[in-house]
Amino acid sequence: MRILVLTPTFLPALGGAELVILQVCRRLAARHAVLVLTPYLSQQLISQSGSNEYDCLQNFTVRHFHDRFTFMKIRGHKVSSGIIPPFSLSAISALHREISAFHPDVINVHYVMPTGLAGFYAQKIRKIPVVITYNGRDVPGPGVPRLWKYWHRLIGSNSSAMTFVSGYSRDVIFGPGSRKGHVVYNGVDDPAVVSDTQKRELRARLNLADDERVLFALQRLDPLKRIDVLISSLPIILQHFPNTKLIIGGKGPDMARLQKVAAELNLADRLHFTGYISQDEIPVYFALADLFLFHSTYETFGMVLGEAMNYGKAIVAAENTAIKEVVDNGKNGILVPTLDAKAFSSAVIDLLDNTEKRHRFGIHGIHKVQRLFRWDDIAWQYDAIFRKAAARCRN
Repeated sequence: MRILVLTPTFLPALGGAELVILQVCRRLAARHAVLVLTPYLSQQLISQSGSNEYDCLQNFTVRHFHDRFTFMKIRGHKVSSGIIPPFSLSAISALHREISAFHPDVINVHYVMPTGLAGFYAQKIRKIPVVITYNGRDVPGPGVPRLWKYWHRLIGSNSSAMTFVSGYSRDVIFGPGSRKGHVVYNGVDDPAVVSDTQKRELRARLNLADDERVLFALQRLDPLKRIDVLISSLPIILQHFPNTKLIIGGKGPDMARLQKVAAELNLADRLHFTGYISQDEIPVYFALADLFLFHSTYETFGMVLGEAMNYGKAIVAAENTAIKEVVDNGKNGILVPTLDAKAFSSAVIDLLDNTEKRHRFGIHGIHKVQRLFRWDDIAWQYDAIFRKAAARCRN
């Protein structure tokens, strides 16, 4: 089978969607011919959130096109104003060329906005089966024009199949309790083995004492995440557990503001921003952590939550959107009201004070990952959906 994947953003930009596409495509490429079609990225975007670390994992073809006529902003793309749903004429043109050159049996389109219209063209005009994947940043959040939601429904309903990275994403577009399409969660790799030597070396590099408690947060530093809530919770935590340090990993456009918040709270010696953490080092940070903290105002999955669970870490997270699907409150973590630093600190204090509960939550998280969030299983779910769409078109 020949699979063409169209996405408005891909590596070296780093985010949940980019990693999903990489992990699924590299597994599908073991059985099929896979082509990823994506625009060239701006240098500003690459400098903010880019990395070439994953290039060695690509066993499939990637082709780029110049994104001159896209009316939207996703990771540095142009933005539309008003109520008109974002769309990309450049994507339609590029897809038209690649259909003739690559002859795909099925096309997987990520992001209805801005590439959904290109998928509609492929399905209706070129008669190629299209599977629409509702990945995350384009799923209508609070305050978006109502017409955007109708646009999602129109594009999805006129495709051969739809996939959603969470039940929440599907409910947002098609209404609570909808059974349309397929929910295919994101995944995680098998946990890496971390040695005591690696942990000691990282402790030394971070100037952590042997008995110092470690709170770890890892995510893109984006204003939408409101990571300042984590920072604001730290002074209360320190009143109960003064020998504690918050390690925040990741980079993004909100870095300078977050550093300013930390400075205003006099947290220089109790908080450390690591910047980008390589994939080889992430397991060591998880192994070092006593708790994993996650705050965001809007998530359609939250891949890093699965990674934390994979390493047996209890989680404290904001209770909203798809976070509630990943974190089972009272089982593998504690969910607290969004933007509530006091509630966040109380949950952290509770778990730091109860080793048995942390361990129990960690075991539950590992079991959930093994049941739902394995990349190999997820790739074969996509494989089955693509095969069915292609077969239905042939018949």
